[in-house]
Amino acid sequence: MDLNFCESHFKFIKMHLLSHFCDHIRQFGNIPIYSTEFGKLAHKTQIKAGWRQSNKNDASRQIVHSYSGQHGIRMRLLNLESLRRCSADLSPDVVEQLDTTSTTTAPGIRRRMLKERRDNVFNMADFSLVLGVSIQIICHGLIRYSRHNLPPERRLPQDPEILKSLAVELLTQLEIPVLAFQETEIYDIHRARCMGALNFRNHGSRNDWVWVWAKTEDMYGALRGGLPAKLIALFKIRDYRCEDRVRRRAGIQFMSAVNSGLISNIHSLVTVQM
Repeated sequence: MDLNFCESHFKFIKMHLLSHFCDHIRQFGNIPIYSTEFGKLAHKTQIKAGWRQSNKNDASRQIVHSYSGQHGIRMRLLNLESLRRCSADLSPDVVEQLDTTSTTTAPGIRRRMLKERRDNVFNMADFSLVLGVSIQIICHGLIRYSRHNLPPERRLPQDPEILKSLAVELLTQLEIPVLAFQETEIYDIHRARCMGALNFRNHGSRNDWVWVWAKTEDMYGALRGGLPAKLIALFKIRDYRCEDRVRRRAGIQFMSAVNSGLISNIHSLVTVQM
């Protein structure tokens, strides 16, 4: 057994780190984003980009020259930006160039989108009937959420009678754009479904689970302020009083963290329950 271990070719950092994960989680909590793919990231930025820009003839030399030139220009821009922050005397041409040149690539902003409207919901009464929840409970929850979480100019009506008169649309899909791994402009679209009692592709109802930022990071122990929740409804409320302003909201059912989110000594996991 010892001989097999010594001769094994699996003695690299990824395999070794697995032996430390259990102690690391007990001491510091969960590992939110732990990646050992730095080599792949360097390969993408230092090798692949230079290869595409080369003429594929003696590409190694061209790749080195390409990355070295880009790195040198980036360092120069960072130095000039540092000098400008220190109020150094720079020529107007340099200042203009710094204003138009960025050393980092900002990803394009992509918004979450609600899609696939249900045809049988037009107002709060229809919304209450489909969810199977009394309209008083829905209005009370919306008013409380609006009062405690929204700025005054974006709050929903505080009068339940006015709230009942607003138009409501019920939807079944939330598209969430997430930046692809090692990319700055390419997004993967994650689709969260909330079908209620409807069948999804003839395989029964589907109401997805989502991860919701509920409190500050010092809450819920190893969960660090986040809690899993089940989607109950995806809906829009159209407020005719404010130039038909549309509020997009989601109804969720939170799970609660057992033992304040502390890691169990038995199975080294965090337990949650409905």
